[in-house]
Amino acid sequence: MAFEAILSQEDRKPRRWQRVTLIVSLVLHGAALAAGVVHSLWQVEEMPLPAVHVTLTTALPPPPPPPPPARKPSGSTKPRTKIDVKPDTLVQPKEVPKEAPKADEPEAASDDDDKGEVGGVEGGVQGGVVGGVVGGVVGSPAPPPPPDNRPKLVSPQIARRQLLINPDAPAYKVHPPPALARNKFSADLMVCVSAQGSVTSVRILKPAGPAIDSQIPVVLRRWRYRPLLIDGRPTPFCYQLRYQIGP
Repeated sequence: MAFEAILSQEDRKPRRWQRVTLIVSLVLHGAALAAGVVHSLWQVEEMPLPAVHVTLTTALPPPPPPPPPARKPSGSTKPRTKIDVKPDTLVQPKEVPKEAPKADEPEAASDDDDKGEVGGVEGGVQGGVVGGVVGGVVGSPAPPPPPDNRPKLVSPQIARRQLLINPDAPAYKVHPPPALARNKFSADLMVCVSAQGSVTSVRILKPAGPAIDSQIPVVLRRWRYRPLLIDGRPTPFCYQLRYQIGP
């Protein structure tokens, strides 16, 4: 009932003095606020700027030059000795004995010995032959050239005649995998043999296939040959071989 009574009251207009009091209060508050803002801005003290000290560094002055050397005195301090010359007296020169040559020193070589022989070597024997050896005989033939140890390239027929083993024996033959046992393969090889008859290298010129090529050098290094004699001397040799694999 109290709340409904409040709602049922008629709106009353504020009196005149109340409005004047409200306006004056607002004006005073606004003036006080403005005065406070102005006073706070007016009383702001300026902060002093920090002092900055700048020091300029310059290069050190160069050192002073060294003092000049002392001058030598113009006059010499040594006393001069006066030589008395007697023109009437004759002085006989003294004989200086000649030194005898030492036995250990060799005699000086003449100009003819310094010329030497064209094509000779230092320390050679005088009157020797250019290209000769100490203890040789004048007019003897030149020594034979050193032997040539390079492998000789021979034909496959000559190399086959030098074989000491049977290349068709199972121990000296390449066996393809079981899956390729019925197929035929061929490879071109360069086989090199030492002077003693053992195989030194096997180079594949034309491969037979990945499954066969890895076995070829291993098997052919087991082959043995008779020494190949050239001029009665065992000589290494090489030859080309067409190697057939298969049934």
